[in-house]
Amino acid sequence: MAVSYYQLNRSTTSIPSTAAAATYTDGFYGVPGTLEFLIWRLEVTAASTVDVTTSMAALVSQFKLVVDGSILYDWSAGFAPDAGSTQTGNWNYFLQSIGGRSYQVPSADGAGAKEVYMAIPVGINLQGVSTPRFEITYGFYDANLVLGASATISSGASTFWARFNQATQRSTRVVSSTSFQHTAGQTEQVVVRIPQMPGYVLDSILIQNDSAADQFGSSGLRILSLSQFSMPIDLHRWASNELGNRFMTMNPTATTDSESAQTYKNKTPGVLTVPLYGLAAGDLVLMVDSDATTTRFYTPVLTSVLGGQKMPVPRQTVMAPGNTQQAMAQPTEVN
Repeated sequence: MAVSYYQLNRSTTSIPSTAAAATYTDGFYGVPGTLEFLIWRLEVTAASTVDVTTSMAALVSQFKLVVDGSILYDWSAGFAPDAGSTQTGNWNYFLQSIGGRSYQVPSADGAGAKEVYMAIPVGINLQGVSTPRFEITYGFYDANLVLGASATISSGASTFWARFNQATQRSTRVVSSTSFQHTAGQTEQVVVRIPQMPGYVLDSILIQNDSAADQFGSSGLRILSLSQFSMPIDLHRWASNELGNRFMTMNPTATTDSESAQTYKNKTPGVLTVPLYGLAAGDLVLMVDSDATTTRFYTPVLTSVLGGQKMPVPRQTVMAPGNTQQAMAQPTEVN
């Protein structure tokens, strides 16, 4: 069962800016194989007064992945990080919640060189496609929100790598969010639309507020297919193991020791992941108690079985199964 890596594309212009928010589209051709992860390496060289408070991944405002005309990811952040925030960041949080990885190379708070690796679970069989076409649209918030108000960016790069793995077991799809305008003091029914995707099941749903605050009422949240009762928000965070410091980010503000710059969070206000345990795909109905008039965004994550095909390459003796469904469900297990 072979694992291999391939550099797909590198751009020195599709990087965050300290002048304003920015959006880019990178289109390029790939190579055949069973794509387990799309790995995004983001490098930035900052100058002037740098004061980093969280991962650079917190700057990602949107990410849309299209391969050969099929939309695999259509993700948008509910809100921008507050200036100087130490929170995980929505994209950083999301990747770690679905079995991906988002790790920034530790550095001191004032260091100029920043580098983060974001592994995006895909699970697609590109066998038999001689030149698969990738179209990736992604956006960044103003980089000063994370780098510090006086920082500038002198250079950087966005590089996309492919990790091919014949032992990949699941395909992952992130479909467009359903938005809902909530009324303060009301428990309201939210119907999250799920497109017809034969073979796919619902493994989790990402719920984002439009600000870095939960703003749920005392009755919390009920998913009708998950419970007969409304569940407190912290019970949902327990179920997903978020309360167990599941998500990692950067906060090197108080130290010059780059090795101690990584930190873990037991909650990210305004963002919530609810595991759905392979629920049969169909419109998802929730009862949501809101204590503020606000807009929330409900993003479904679906997976399906994928059978990786063998390739005539030297045989490796250790299998590294790629299973995003297991990655989402395993943290919920109680030992």
